[in-house]
Amino acid sequence: MFDCIVVGAGPAGGTVAYHLAKRGVSVLILEKESLPRYKPCGGGVSPQVAQWFDFDFSPAISLKVDTIRYTWQMGDPVQAQLESEPVWMVRRDVFDQFLVQQAQGQGAELRDRTAVTGIQFLGDHWQVETAAGPVLGRYVVGADGAKGTMAKWLGFKERKRRFAGALEAEAAATVSEAHIAHFEFGMVKNWLHLELPQSRWLLHWHWHLSRRRASGLQRHSQRVRHPVWH
Repeated sequence: MFDCIVVGAGPAGGTVAYHLAKRGVSVLILEKESLPRYKPCGGGVSPQVAQWFDFDFSPAISLKVDTIRYTWQMGDPVQAQLESEPVWMVRRDVFDQFLVQQAQGQGAELRDRTAVTGIQFLGDHWQVETAAGPVLGRYVVGADGAKGTMAKWLGFKERKRRFAGALEAEAAATVSEAHIAHFEFGMVKNWLHLELPQSRWLLHWHWHLSRRRASGLQRHSQRVRHPVWH
């Protein structure tokens, strides 16, 4: 029996597993995908997270952004340098696996390609059902993301959600001015084009990750009920 079973190997799951394992807690991480796995994401991480860890994140950081630029129809630029530390740009397949590897280094066990199919509380411990059979743990952490099922199984009230449809493509590209996050407001009506960080609402994004460029298109709508990600 494990002291704690963490469901999900994203940043939240990797962080929980690392800190618990470092304190001598026996931890099992369950992840339905095979790691490393690609995940659509803007990839911006605040450098402030470093204060919560005692290791160097440099191997997981592709680039750093220290400048913001705003334009209207690619003209009339307004540009400012960040007064804070540069924003980290990461690839989620690299960043997420890096965190999990730090947890493994402290003694946590990873079982990827292991989907959780249900949970049951048996008085003083949890039984977590997986495609490979049940596993037991004294505590369970649901870190399977906003679309995961753990919150529902644990009895949490379903949150009111706003949905967005999005498209993303990634291709090799020559990256220039990769230290600049570029926000463009006038190229397409009712859309925001940006390079690097991801917006919360309406956006067409481009962000630079190492020597590759990812791009996508997203529009926020309360009418969208079944968004499709590519």
